[in-house]
Amino acid sequence: MLTVPRPSTLQKNKSAKVQKEVARIQSQASQAGKSPEVLAKEREKELRTRAKAEEEKRKKEEAALIRPIQTQKVPFGVDPKTVLCAFFKAGHCDKGTKCKFSHNLDVERKVEKKNLYADSREEKLADTMDTWDEAKFGWFWQCPNGDDCQYRHALPPGFVLKSQRKAAEEAEKANTITLEEFLEVERHKLGSNLTPVTPETFAKWKQTRMDKKEAELEALRKAKDQQHAAGKNSGMSGRDLFQFNPEWFEDEDEDGEDEWDLAKYRREQEDTNLAAEEERLRALSLHEDDGQ
Repeated sequence: MLTVPRPSTLQKNKSAKVQKEVARIQSQASQAGKSPEVLAKEREKELRTRAKAEEEKRKKEEAALIRPIQTQKVPFGVDPKTVLCAFFKAGHCDKGTKCKFSHNLDVERKVEKKNLYADSREEKLADTMDTWDEAKFGWFWQCPNGDDCQYRHALPPGFVLKSQRKAAEEAEKANTITLEEFLEVERHKLGSNLTPVTPETFAKWKQTRMDKKEAELEALRKAKDQQHAAGKNSGMSGRDLFQFNPEWFEDEDEDGEDEWDLAKYRREQEDTNLAAEEERLRALSLHEDDGQ
């Protein structure tokens, strides 16, 4: 068998032209010693394989352009193996046994028939945050997508289930008493040997309270008088000083003294200025007469 050695320089050279030449040399070496019939069959087989690959590629491209398939989504709690793979149904699912959806065409036939008397969209609209406490998620619930699921399976921070919130409100309401109940409890704590409140007892209590207050004010007044008599007025306020001797705060103006009037002062000043001006003019005229 004829072999063509490949130089080390060609092995290291990565240019497209050199690689094409290397491929041609290898092709010639592989065809050496074969009859023309064998070469024709190999050529025909290679063409058929290439044509088949191009046809499959063309079909995939046409399917993606004409009928694009949307990514499938499975509701929570539904096993993906009970849902038919949309790509497999279209005839071009490349995942095979690794696909999480079913490749059994009989799966769709096992689905329960649609209820003609109910609209399933109403259930989707009713699925809000207020209905999240329907025990859909329990301690032993597992996501069908496994640990690789792209969604987070956790309630928002601070979210309280409706059932738990209702129980907490009922417990708080049970521990709360009304104002009437509070007053009744405090009244029982007072005992039985007490004086009932009547108009007579209330008037007597009020008079006693006023007398006590008046006695306290009188004692304070005497203490301030003693403080003033001892010459210690530094600690007394202005009100205390006024109450002690109001005469200290009377006007100190002398009797018969006229009040200062600004308008009268201006008139007197104008009269003085006018008299001075007349005197100046008179003196000026006398001086002119003497000069003549």
